[in-house]
Amino acid sequence: MRKLFLMGAAAVFATSANATDWTGFSGTLTGGYNYSDTRGVASNAYNIDGAANYAIPDSHLNVQGIVDYSENKTQSTPADKWTSGGAVTWRDSDFAVGFNGDYSTTNLYRQNLDYGTYGAFGEWYGLDKMGFNPITLRLRGGGISGSIAGLNRDGGYYGGGATYYVLPQLSLSADASYNTLSSLHWSTFEVGAEALPFESLPVSISTSYVHDNVRNFGQSTHSDGLMVRLAWHMGDGNSLVDFDRNGPLNARTAELPLDALSVVNHP
Repeated sequence: MRKLFLMGAAAVFATSANATDWTGFSGTLTGGYNYSDTRGVASNAYNIDGAANYAIPDSHLNVQGIVDYSENKTQSTPADKWTSGGAVTWRDSDFAVGFNGDYSTTNLYRQNLDYGTYGAFGEWYGLDKMGFNPITLRLRGGGISGSIAGLNRDGGYYGGGATYYVLPQLSLSADASYNTLSSLHWSTFEVGAEALPFESLPVSISTSYVHDNVRNFGQSTHSDGLMVRLAWHMGDGNSLVDFDRNGPLNARTAELPLDALSVVNHP
């Protein structure tokens, strides 16, 4: 019985991990809540975002777009943030590469924070063809350019991560990044898990722990947070491997740590 179970699981993984021939549209609609603590100051954030991908028929090319809205409340002061962007990717059964960019605007303590990012990213899909559970490895890097409180700033970002699929409907992830924007430097480390409870219902739930280290104008601090997400996956597929590799890719860039910044700038 155990041998039959393992053979069945391997067959599901193999089918999911190689389903890279979709054409047409796929997408993800996500809503979530973030709680973080910076030097004893609590922050609560709510966000909703959407991502859509179009796989061009008879080619490896894909085009995807994102829209994100979040509200962060620290010391009862709200900071609304809008982000929009997109990416062009080339996908194969073993890897994906792409170029992406986005633009974000927010207001924090009456200071406008407007910045754009541009860069490249890649994913490598491994282990499943060798008979092991699938894993996805990610790398990214690029530039940041924007205006903070009326001053033009430039910088960059780089990072990487991994997702290991314990089961077709259960994954564990880790990610780390380092970012600079003029005098502002911050690093982020994140670990989490995602589950797709019902194969017939394409809704997943995820949670993660996030740690930020921030330095701005000689002041340093750090924050610790917990994120919870619900995601509705649109498109063909019945596992996280399908949705992660064939739907909109994880084309993250750099995101300002608004919770920690509010405390650094206003001790």
